[in-house]
Amino acid sequence: MKYQTGDKILLLSSKEEGTVVDIVNDNMVMIEVKGTTFPVYLDQIDFPYFHRFTQQKLVKEKPRQIPGDEIKVDRKKYEVFKTDKGMFLSVLPVYQFDGYDETVKLMKFHLFNDTPHAMRFYFQIWLNNQMDLEIKNEIQPYNHFYLADLIFESLNDNPRFEFTFFLKEPQPKLATSVKKTWKIKPKQMFTQLEELRTKAEATLTYTLFDKFPDKEPEPPAPAEQPNAKKAKPTATIGSGNFASLLSKIQLQPETTLEPKHEVDLHIEALEKNWKGMSNIAILAVQLNAFQRYLDLAISHHQHNLIVIHGVGKGKLKDEIHQILRQTPEVANFVNQYHAKYGYGATEITFK
Repeated sequence: MKYQTGDKILLLSSKEEGTVVDIVNDNMVMIEVKGTTFPVYLDQIDFPYFHRFTQQKLVKEKPRQIPGDEIKVDRKKYEVFKTDKGMFLSVLPVYQFDGYDETVKLMKFHLFNDTPHAMRFYFQIWLNNQMDLEIKNEIQPYNHFYLADLIFESLNDNPRFEFTFFLKEPQPKLATSVKKTWKIKPKQMFTQLEELRTKAEATLTYTLFDKFPDKEPEPPAPAEQPNAKKAKPTATIGSGNFASLLSKIQLQPETTLEPKHEVDLHIEALEKNWKGMSNIAILAVQLNAFQRYLDLAISHHQHNLIVIHGVGKGKLKDEIHQILRQTPEVANFVNQYHAKYGYGATEITFK
């Protein structure tokens, strides 16, 4: 390999200098230029030293005045501005040589946030209608996040990507969440990969959404007819995948919630009609309630919060602890024996 991680390189197309941050394969590396990371083929870069040498001049020559030079150039046209272009999914195919030709071995997936909003997101990969991978994390504005690798043969397993995005700082005019599903169509993917090789480009890019959607206006309440019987409210939460359930739950109004110093996450304390719900649906309800009370505790500057999650198999506790590790406002948290809760509660201390 001509290059190694940490080598300084020159991008031939723009003459910008960057750094090699990862080796993808024998023909491609991942580079970083001005804080942006992206893959390039080896013939698109070179070492910068020859370019630096040829650009050096011992004596600066005064540029010859050409008619029109006195007009100032509007350089704003050529500067890169941070805009609100949306959320994108990037696919980087990794090739292998099988003795006759290069074939795609696997595909690397990255999430690109080209918006001014920091977001929490829930991501799932489904293969043959079974969840294969689940990620809950955050993505910062104008940044990217590595999601997963998918073996190329997995295209035969009807892969489906499901995303649910939540604004980390809710905006009054924007929706609370947005849910997107991306399905891979093998025939279309084969065609696009061939076009990619023909154009000598590195990645495929798919738009998940152009702009975070606006909040839908609330419909006016219907006028109540005299002597009309009030219909009993029906439960809206049923079985389903984690992301769709979470998006439905998250859209419920939160104006009735008040901050608490002790939150019970047992499903019977959160949902009356919980019997018959799947395990993943129950977990979705519990995690959603935890996140909402955690945000309330932070916004109300509470010193501490006790979360009762029970013992069980530890799945809920592990998910809660993972969220707490990624929450900067949390000073520390402990799950130790307590006379009242045993080992079924975690005490959180905020900064």
